[in-house]
Amino acid sequence: MRDWENLRYFLAVARQGTVSGASRELAVSHSTVLRRIEQFETILGSKLFKKLQRGYELTAAGEKLFAEGQHIEIDIDRVISQAKGQHDVTQGKLRISQPEIGILNIYPLYAEFKRQHPDITLEIQSTMQALNVAQQEVDIVFRISKQPPDLLVGRCLGTIKAKAYASKHYLKQLPKNSSPDNYDWIKWHMPSGIPSTNWLKDNYPNARIVFSTPHMPDVVSAIHSGIGVGFMSSHEAAKYRGLVEMFDGEIIADYKLWMLTHRDLRNSERVKTFMRFMAENLILD
Repeated sequence: MRDWENLRYFLAVARQGTVSGASRELAVSHSTVLRRIEQFETILGSKLFKKLQRGYELTAAGEKLFAEGQHIEIDIDRVISQAKGQHDVTQGKLRISQPEIGILNIYPLYAEFKRQHPDITLEIQSTMQALNVAQQEVDIVFRISKQPPDLLVGRCLGTIKAKAYASKHYLKQLPKNSSPDNYDWIKWHMPSGIPSTNWLKDNYPNARIVFSTPHMPDVVSAIHSGIGVGFMSSHEAAKYRGLVEMFDGEIIADYKLWMLTHRDLRNSERVKTFMRFMAENLILD
């Protein structure tokens, strides 16, 4: 088991390329990572890394171990996942990754699920980052994707439709017959390729961006507070009074929402119970 722990530290440094990156991945100190790597190299009698100014580079021995070690890591993760699924009951903790509120708010369904299953504890992470189910960071993910990864199983829950919205208060302040080029625009500051961002760039290249944030809840708050015009899901907009659909309710973008788990966890009673409940009660379309 000690050698497996050392291998885990080795794989983290190999993936990240730096000790600091590995320490963040493993949630341990910088010195612990260094000590483990030195210990592993002593046990093996081989140097696994070359220390460079920018970080760590694998030696020939390290490259060979990295190739084999990744397969070992996957096998161990699979065995642990299968063991969890086989000895599972409808109690304990479920770790769930979901999109940020403003894209999807399913807390009312969480509340109802808890009323029906009080012995299951929900641990929720709201993030746009793709947390790793295969490496047991979470048990279930709600993921916006055209096609989910092969290792994950689940179902498509429906389509999230993005439209442009503004508050009635903001629209009252605009000069009559204002052009969209003169609107105050609120931008969800995500990497390029987001359909709504591309739509704005293609249709109104001179749009005046007055508010930008990487967090969707802040976009929703900015729209609702009357800062300007922005994009959010119609599913969420329906919950806010005083919001007006812009551009005759045109669907600016749509995204498939998937509920997924690792295929080795699909027989877990907790996972099956939760996924069945959500599939029956979450309505998007």
